[in-house]
Amino acid sequence: MKQKTDPLIQKLLNKQVNFQFHGMKLKFDLSMGLFSSFDIDAGTKLLLKTLAKEVPLADCKNALDTGCGTGVLGVCLKKKYPDLDMQFQDRDALAIAFSSHNAHLNGLKVDPSKFSEGLLLDGIDFNSQDLIVCNIPAKAGEHVIRDFITKAASCIRERGTVAVVIVDTLKDLLAESIKDSGCPLLYTEATRMHSVFHFGSSPSKGKIDFSRYIRKTASFKICDDRYKLSTVYNLPDFDQVSFWLHVSGEILHHTSFTGRSLFWNPGQGHLPVWLHSRMSNNIKSVSLASRDILQNKISFYNLKQAGFDGSIETYELPDESSLCENFDDSSFDCIFLNLNPIPKVKWHKDLAVTAAKLVKQGRFCFIMGRSSDMSLLEKHIQGFKTVMDERFKGNRGLLLKKN
Repeated sequence: MKQKTDPLIQKLLNKQVNFQFHGMKLKFDLSMGLFSSFDIDAGTKLLLKTLAKEVPLADCKNALDTGCGTGVLGVCLKKKYPDLDMQFQDRDALAIAFSSHNAHLNGLKVDPSKFSEGLLLDGIDFNSQDLIVCNIPAKAGEHVIRDFITKAASCIRERGTVAVVIVDTLKDLLAESIKDSGCPLLYTEATRMHSVFHFGSSPSKGKIDFSRYIRKTASFKICDDRYKLSTVYNLPDFDQVSFWLHVSGEILHHTSFTGRSLFWNPGQGHLPVWLHSRMSNNIKSVSLASRDILQNKISFYNLKQAGFDGSIETYELPDESSLCENFDDSSFDCIFLNLNPIPKVKWHKDLAVTAAKLVKQGRFCFIMGRSSDMSLLEKHIQGFKTVMDERFKGNRGLLLKKN
């Protein structure tokens, strides 16, 4: 019987590719919203080759694929070794959705609890893993990479292995980080584009927490309002306010917002913190939602640092349409949607329907995005009247009030 594809996966799927590992035939569904959307990338292939050649995989009882993306590393290992207790972790909820889907696509029985949103190695205990694999994101940043190596070495059991691949431009940083961590280097292999490193455990316990992501704390300004914000690596708007935030401020400072609010893609937290800082607003509770757990974590952190004493909830969701599955109709007095659509995906109608369902009658919806995306979305918006509509350097902001 042909397996039914989840409607969400079907909507976000770009293509399916065939793959072989250790004599096993596999297939993977890929998404334009995730890394390597047209084929299994060369770095992953290199890492898998070295795992099959150099690591006694049959002796591993448990393993972790952290930063799993579409789940290629973990699914390949689990397919070859069905008794392996395999965990999948990624900061992107869409990656977790595709990893779970690809596991089932290849006939694997994996408990849903084995798929989790999290930053690299979040929640992983010391001395708990036989194998950790990771295709380290090139954009992770030096501090994150160094701390990841230290923590990974302490999460591995005495005879375990950490096996990672990284782009060639960062190989010296990775080699230095492994040396500084005091753990043994077991194997290396390189191509023109990628380098693989296998290393063992370290006796020291490498402490790793959210502070490793913070790059600076500074004062920012939207309109005439100044506020303090901590910013993180791997997200935009870390050192200055971008055009889309300027447009947002020019629109939103004319209106007072109260009650329960929702922020989709809150980024570094500029918009919720700025709105909280304005005396004319009286926001009582905040829901932060994004594919990206890092956006939610830093926005939560910044709201708390700014003295917001209302309730804050966070939701990691694979796309905007998932909001309706987590909130009742007419749940919010104001919602703020920062668009970041996946190419080739028909998202416009789903987002318009979501906005109409979630906003209370007579209350507000603010949408910000590229002008081209906003023009497509505008055709599907119903049940709202326009309060303000501003454009600036390819960006457009639209403040709507529900009829």
